[in-house]
Amino acid sequence: MERADRKNGGPDAAAWPETEESPGAALQRTLADRYRAPLMAFFHRRTGDGVEAEDLAQEVLARVLRRGDLDRVEKPDAFIFMTARNLLRDRARRAEVRVRSQGDLEVLEAGGAGVSPERVIQGRQDLRQVMAVLDALDGKTRDMFILHRLEGMTYRQIAGLYGVSISAVEKRLIKAFARLMDCVDDR
Repeated sequence: MERADRKNGGPDAAAWPETEESPGAALQRTLADRYRAPLMAFFHRRTGDGVEAEDLAQEVLARVLRRGDLDRVEKPDAFIFMTARNLLRDRARRAEVRVRSQGDLEVLEAGGAGVSPERVIQGRQDLRQVMAVLDALDGKTRDMFILHRLEGMTYRQIAGLYGVSISAVEKRLIKAFARLMDCVDDR
């Protein structure tokens, strides 16, 4: 009713001026309409938490909008979900830092009882070595390894995500495990 009054020059026409939507708001709505539900499903499968999935989906959309040069993106679906995977990777790294920091704090609070400084240093060196091995892997193999080991995805799920066969995923993960085992054997 109010909308009809405004369009027809009714009594509320001056009080409710017509405003055109900004291009940024239109893009935001378009992205949300197209990607919100698939992103929430993507994150819910990985986190098991609907509220967190909603927050992560919103963060992906915000990151994409902040990018600014979306008209140059050739494959928007791949770009959106790569952004989502990167967000999960960032989240896993932050969680790892929190766990490591918490462990260090517990050692300090316990006065170092049971854990020698040498063992702490050795653990940090081991972690750096493992991270170096993962960083040396090609991007797709590293991503598949992280999705499998940290996110708990099955070979079938990873194969579906990347559009490859299950055996291709197995080969890449075997390669990653072999490199990690070489790292452990060298110690």
